[in-house]
Amino acid sequence: MEEEEIIRRAAKLINDRIKEYQDNYAVRDKQDLLSMCVLHYATATLKAEKKVMNEDTEVAEKVYQLDQLLTDFFSK
Repeated sequence: MEEEEIIRRAAKLINDRIKEYQDNYAVRDKQDLLSMCVLHYATATLKAEKKVMNEDTEVAEKVYQLDQLLTDFFSK
């Protein structure tokens, strides 16, 4: 049930994006519109993954710094 809702939402996003491309560009071939849509969402996904990786790196650095502070504190 939950997966079905996700699929329905994804299909709506794709259809809306295709409609937007049809309205804004002189592209009429459905395959071209689908390719543009896939490229859009693949790019957005990669940007989101990069952002998460950067945030993970920042968190890891802060944890390391905290570990160093605690190690220094308890070793005195």
